[in-house]
Amino acid sequence: MCDEMVNRCECISKTFEQLKGFENLEAAQKATACGVECEGCLPYLKLMFATGETAFDLDDPRLVDYQ
Repeated sequence: MCDEMVNRCECISKTFEQLKGFENLEAAQKATACGVECEGCLPYLKLMFATGETAFDLDDPRLVDYQ
């Protein structure tokens, strides 16, 4: 496990914990534009909605399934 964790969409300054309350990624994007600007957090957002987890290793091996 690496020390650096991804737990937010930096572009909109919202944590995954805050975004987890939306029904799905599409609803979160529509309401907040998360994952739209730079798209760097998009794989993490997909993983968050799939697993319910809100913090991920920067190099989480599961990300390959959510590119």
